[in-house]
Parts: sequence; C-alpha cells; structure tokens
Amino acid sequence: MKKICLLITALVMAYSVAAQDLPCKETMEESLQQIADVLNRPESKQLWNISLNAPILIIDHLKNKMYLTAVDSGRIQPIKEEGWDNKVPLANSIFDYKGGKYVTIIHAALMNTSCEGRINLLSHEIFHLHQNDLGIKNAISINYHMDEVQGRALLQIEMKALQHALEHDTVGLYEALYIRAHRQSLYPSNNEDLYELNEGLAEYTGVKLSATNMTEYVKNRLNYNIKRGYTNAFGYFTGSAYATLLDELYPQWKEDKDLNRGMIFLLKKVMPKYEVSIEETELNRILDKYNYDLLLTNEKEEERSFGNITLYENLLKPETSKICITNSRVNFTYNPHDRVKALSSALLLRNMTLTAEWGQVNAKSGIVRLNDWTAFYLLPPKEISSNVIKGDEYEIKLNSGWKIIEENKIYKIVRE
Repeated sequence: MKKICLLITALVMAYSVAAQDLPCKETMEESLQQIADVLNRPESKQLWNISLNAPILIIDHLKNKMYLTAVDSGRIQPIKEEGWDNKVPLANSIFDYKGGKYVTIIHAALMNTSCEGRINLLSHEIFHLHQNDLGIKNAISINYHMDEVQGRALLQIEMKALQHALEHDTVGLYEALYIRAHRQSLYPSNNEDLYELNEGLAEYTGVKLSATNMTEYVKNRLNYNIKRGYTNAFGYFTGSAYATLLDELYPQWKEDKDLNRGMIFLLKKVMPKYEVSIEETELNRILDKYNYDLLLTNEKEEERSFGNITLYENLLKPETSKICITNSRVNFTYNPHDRVKALSSALLLRNMTLTAEWGQVNAKSGIVRLNDWTAFYLLPPKEISSNVIKGDEYEIKLNSGWKIIEENKIYKIVRE
C-alpha cells in the first residue's frame, strides 16, 4: 500500500485529443459543467454500465488553492475553495482526503488544453475511481524491461504492427501478438497484461468519450518516441489500441468475466488463431521485416543519455560516498512518461522532485530509488552552502532548522 500511495503522486502529463470541435468554456466551473454533460449522456453511461459520478479536487498549485466539487448525474456541485499547502499530492490521480476518495486534477493540466482534452483527462481519472468495482485492479507497472534496450526495440515492433492492425490488417495483429509473446518469454516476471488493463482501459474511456475519430487518435498515440520512457507509459498506448480492436472483433468484451485476465487473453479466447508458439524461423522473419537490428543499435545509442550508469550502480554499495535521503513521508513528482533504468536493486530516474518537511530536491538526472522504496540516493555534493546543496544535475534546498551532515562519506539531512 505504501508503494501505491507513493506512486500515485507521479505527475501525469496533460492529455491532448484531436477530436470533435466543441466550443471551449473559459471558466473552470463552466468547463466542468460541460464535461459533466458529456459524462451524463446515455452512451457514456452505457460504456461501462455505470454513472461516471465522482468527487473532484482540483489543485491550483500556482495560487496555493484547491477546489472541491463533484460530478453528480450531469451536474457540478457547488465549488468549495481551500488552501492547498501540499495537503494533497500534485497529481492527476486518486487520493483519500478528509475521509473521502477524490479524483485529483491539476488545474493547469485541466485548463491549459482543449475541451476534448479536458473530457479525456477527467474521464480517464474517473475510470480509475470506479475500476475496482468493475473488477479491474489498480496494477503498478513492474515492466522495467520496457526501458531496456531489447524490450524497447520489441515494443517498437509491437506498436508499429498494432498501427497496421488498426487499419484492418489481420497480419499486423498477428505480428503484434507474436512479438509480444516473444518479449514476455524473455521477461517472464512482467505484468504487462494487467498494467495494460489499468491504464489502457482508463485511456480508452477518455478517448471513447472525447474523440471523433478514435481509431486515428489511437494510431497516432502508437508513434514511438525513442526519447520517451515506456515502463509506466506503454499501457496507455497499447492498451487503448487493443481495446479499440476488441470493439470491432469482440463487441461484448467488456461484459466478459475473463476481462480481468487481460485484453490479450480475450483476443486469444475468441480467436484461437492468435495463440502463437514461438518458432525461430517465423520470429526472425518478423524481426527482419521491422528492422530489429537497426532498432537495437538506435536504442543502445539513446541509452547513453543516462551518462555513466556505473557511477549510479556503485551508489548501491555501502562504502560508496553518496547523499542518502530516507523515505520518511517523502512526496515526489515525476513524469511517468520519462525513461527509467533498472539497476541491480533500484531504479535510476531523472526529472524528479522530492518534497518533505526538510525541504526539496530537484534532480534533472541521476536519482536512484531503491526497489524497496526505503531511500533515494544521489551522487555526493559538489557545493554546500547554508541551505543549498548542489551536485551533478541536482539541487537541494533546505528549510530553516535543517542541515546536511557527513559521516563516513554518507551525507544525510538532519535537524539542526
């Protein structure tokens, strides 16, 4: 549970949807009411056979305010204003507040996008609020291979083949599932199918309720970006694609009791021809068709953007000098669409902010998070002043009453 509560503080990027040309409302309240109208349509309720009602908490961190309201049967309840003061993580997510479970939305993410994007964003998060009642678990991605060279190259092939499948190319779907089966055999501890249900179905819901040309939107989302991370992001893209294909190939899929086993299971259940057995000649044919060797070369080159990975791996050794930040009531924000690098017992991350009672860390790169979530490591500092510590690609600002000390080459933040 601790891991889940920490992970949901990840800062999810705002959605943008090339969709129907709705007139965009200027104020937050007007925009929310417009979204409520869409969520209350019969076709919206029929999507999952539920009313998409939800308590909502909107965070305006720039003004240090938050606004509490709710979508209730097509109406927006009166908005109540409170001070934010970091009482709720800055995230598009789900969070318990004052005894209730809220959909939390970042004001800028909501208002600085198209009207279609606003519908997509709120619908996506409202699905997360209801998904447990639909039998869909809130699975955290443990698919770190999606940011390893081989896993990423194989994901590229699956995404390209899925684009063909969305153009009614049955060979494309076969090749996507073949490569997926091969990748999962290489990384048997994956939870791709379950994570894809979690984020893929949320994304599918958002797009379904907002996009005019859903197939084109989903296809565009499958355009691979070599600089992007996919451990926490692939499910948005492949999941919404497989859900879109199921709409066509198996219209009753949302009512199938086996949905909680994954969309791939349902595809193979209703079309056994997609139940593949990996054979070397056929595998090589598909790999060659999609220029696998070139993809591997490009991924190896891009991996160098992390710098000297050995330096960060060495931080896991007890005798290596480092800054150690114990994970005691630490909130963090990061872009889950950024790339990560799996180390032996940790993750190497970048573009991450840690906030706690002692102050804040802003790391552009090179922050190591232990797999058991007990601590974060940074390379030793290069410059220390009264309340600012600077190092390679990071800066720490300490609040009054705190200082950094060094014992046996290990730096720690403690009270003065």
